[in-house]
Amino acid sequence: MVNNEKQQIVQYMKEKEVDAVALVPGTNLRYITGNKLSQSERLFLYFLKHDGQGIYLVPEVEKSKIIMSDQDSVFSYTDGEGPSSLVDKIKDLLPESQKTALETNNMRLFEFEFLSKLGMKSYIDVAETLNPLRIQKNADEISKQQKAVDILEESLKATLPFIEVGKTEMEIAAQLEYEMRVRGSEGTPFSTIVASGYRGALPHGRASEKIIENGDLIVIDFGSIYKGYVGDMTRTVGIGDINAEQREVYNIVKSAISNAIDAIKIGEKVSNIDTVARNTIKNAGYGDYFTHRLGHGIGLDAHESPYISQSDQNIIQSGMTFTIEPGIYLENKFGIRIEDNIAVTEDKIINLMNMNQDLIILP
Repeated sequence: MVNNEKQQIVQYMKEKEVDAVALVPGTNLRYITGNKLSQSERLFLYFLKHDGQGIYLVPEVEKSKIIMSDQDSVFSYTDGEGPSSLVDKIKDLLPESQKTALETNNMRLFEFEFLSKLGMKSYIDVAETLNPLRIQKNADEISKQQKAVDILEESLKATLPFIEVGKTEMEIAAQLEYEMRVRGSEGTPFSTIVASGYRGALPHGRASEKIIENGDLIVIDFGSIYKGYVGDMTRTVGIGDINAEQREVYNIVKSAISNAIDAIKIGEKVSNIDTVARNTIKNAGYGDYFTHRLGHGIGLDAHESPYISQSDQNIIQSGMTFTIEPGIYLENKFGIRIEDNIAVTEDKIINLMNMNQDLIILP
């Protein structure tokens, strides 16, 4: 059997006159073959030919893990033999005219050097071939992302009673990750952000040993993985005595995310959605303190196309799933970010979140 994703990529390869795709373990491999594997010090490569045949080059210790289709062949090597022992066998199976799509962002030097041994010389980035397919999620993929979001929301609710003055950011992150695990998350797609007080002004303030203090705003940005698909959520939590400035800035960010979501329509430029949120914050006098893009695509990767930014040329289309996450960051004072996950279907824009965007204040 050949799955739908593989059929689509084979058709696209024919249209673009791509002879073979070369993949390393990761999300592209999982998308096409269903194999959930990670890169290691041992060479693992998967080749997909334009006729639909798949060829695996795998370490012997990984061979039993491989999910295969009827058209696939597997070549394995022991540590004693090494992958070079299989060069001639694999080379004989690959097309002579080798315009190859490979993973320029993920492929390491020793993996690329093996392709050179196979005589491959003409390359394009596999993103040109796969992104147009991966950017449009089907109903099953969106359903998995919805479950990932449900895990996030339930885990945050379970963690909120744990957050109090005197706890460290690291303790809060550990509790949150535990709650996600027991609810079915496969892990975390990125390091959990728990950034309190002045550290909240760091957009990527990974959890530290800083102690939570009265009056802190705490930016909590965390992700889950359900059957390979990612949910990515941020909420800003206040603890104790939150002042008027903090509330005012929070409401500006809340207006920015609300306005941006309202602006999402099929056919709209991605960059225009970013502009809506950016102008909301700029008109309130905080334009210089919104320092990152508005959002990013989510799927098998935590960050993928489309990127909701001024430079992205994509048009909103059915099947896209992405985050909307405006923020304001005041150095040495506090930061605020709110992040929701959005799915676009043929007939509506769906916010996958059930939690509202109100400021959460703990005693």
